[in-house]
Amino acid sequence: MAAANASSIGLQHPAFFVGRAELLDWVNGLLNLRLTKVEQVASGAVHCQILDACHPGVVNMSKVNVNAKSEYEMVANYKVLQSVFDKLKITRNIEVNKLIKARPLDNLEFLQWMKYYYDCATGGMGPPDADYDGEERRAHAKGAGSVAPAKKKPSSSSSKQQPPPASTSTSTAKKPTATARVVPASTSNAKVATLQKEIEALKLAVERAEQEREFYFEKLQDVEFLCQRPEFVGRHLTRVVERILYHTEGKPDVEAIIAECATEGPDADADVVSPAEAGGDPV
Repeated sequence: MAAANASSIGLQHPAFFVGRAELLDWVNGLLNLRLTKVEQVASGAVHCQILDACHPGVVNMSKVNVNAKSEYEMVANYKVLQSVFDKLKITRNIEVNKLIKARPLDNLEFLQWMKYYYDCATGGMGPPDADYDGEERRAHAKGAGSVAPAKKKPSSSSSKQQPPPASTSTSTAKKPTATARVVPASTSNAKVATLQKEIEALKLAVERAEQEREFYFEKLQDVEFLCQRPEFVGRHLTRVVERILYHTEGKPDVEAIIAECATEGPDADADVVSPAEAGGDPV
């Protein structure tokens, strides 16, 4: 089943390219909420309720604190979530320490995964219980009443009771005839929505690029540290790695570097100067 394999997807999966606006629209519509930022799901209560909608009866909502503010209260919510993961045999790791810090990217990625799991489990067809009421379910949780539900549209009967605005022939006659071309509001709104989605996608791409840069930079620092350890200094492989690591003029010729290091003595690595020693930053 697709839901059973959801835990193993990586960051390059299409699920992690869903934008903030789409995620917020989805979770607000599903749970009858009015969230405006992904950081607002950091308490873990929303994740618990997503699974409550996905698997009716599995989540004990009376143990979920929908008004959790302190890290202690948030951790308690994630313990409930972890217990539900265990029941459903979901092996996805919950990085609680990161999520409760309310950092946008961490919470975005976990909410992206939650949506993917939900879609896999339900086939993207909505809650198994067609009458699922997010607001009613939250009423059974701790802190109920503190979370504002989405505003409901006024009924047609109430709108009929409102009298139409009064108009006079005099005011109508005085209005000048419009000569400028008017762009339909629906077309303008559609363009704005498209541009907003593109901006969200670009922001997400930048955040991912920065995250990958930090990841690989730390790896390079680890490699540099190993090369400088006394038990590895002077070895053939160490000299090769250092030459490649500190090469700054175009792409290094690895085969040539291997051959060159093989003909050098064990102390040849003393000529290799790291950017840090030269007063610069590591590559």
